[in-house]
Amino acid sequence: MKLAAPRRRGDRYDAAQVAPPRNLNAIFPYLMKGRNQSLVLYPIDIDAENLLAYVEARKGTPDQISLFEAMMLALIAVLRRRPHMNRYVIGRRLYQRRDVVLSFIAKRSMTDDGEETSVMITITPEDGRAAILAKMRGGIEHAKSGGAKDDDQLVEMLTRLPRSLLRLIVRGLATYDFYRDTPGFLRGLDPLRCTAFVANLGSVGAGAPYHHLYEWGTCSLFVAIGTVGPQVCVGEDGRPTVRRVMPWRVSLDERITDGYYGARSLDLLRQYMLDPALLDDL
Repeated sequence: MKLAAPRRRGDRYDAAQVAPPRNLNAIFPYLMKGRNQSLVLYPIDIDAENLLAYVEARKGTPDQISLFEAMMLALIAVLRRRPHMNRYVIGRRLYQRRDVVLSFIAKRSMTDDGEETSVMITITPEDGRAAILAKMRGGIEHAKSGGAKDDDQLVEMLTRLPRSLLRLIVRGLATYDFYRDTPGFLRGLDPLRCTAFVANLGSVGAGAPYHHLYEWGTCSLFVAIGTVGPQVCVGEDGRPTVRRVMPWRVSLDERITDGYYGARSLDLLRQYMLDPALLDDL
């Protein structure tokens, strides 16, 4: 069994502190104090033909996989191979996460009044493809079952408090988070303490917007995915052709890595989408 690395002074419960680089990036957390001051927006339009064929070929087999699950596997693969994308800044310090943590919203019914609830899954370095899919499916099933969830119960309790008291509590928690660590009762519960928040708007027939990052929590990456639709592209023979394209809009805190590293990471994401058979080895 692989043992966890010992925690050092300055580490947090979910991440190890990273020594700042010897360049301008070292003072970025002081120049750009919030995530939305450090926001970089990346548009990616991905040819989805191979990915859709990959999903279709596995329907009705033991290896059946949904389009959303395939997209999440690709994102996890990138975050594992490009660890700087799995970092966050808090308290003006840079941290490297130990696990990949993904959050997304599940609607309990596809109606205007259908309740939304969050799903958060933690992927450890030891988790293989089967374990990852089991965690995703279990999280979604529990969210849609209508059963009581700890995070929903916490939010309901807090919103019953007087506004003045809730404001003081949030301020106190943020101060503790800044100087010490995530308060214990929020660990594994707060969906905004994640590697990436994923909004699959294509599942409800919507486009992909550019989304802000949350100042609360530790999420450095927001991924919005829109509806797959036909688009005129340049084919391999240089002639125009119509392909089904999936829009991704990625919001990134530039304090966690430099632009070159981020761009190459998104190139890798495109590679997984164009050759989804690579996901079989995850």
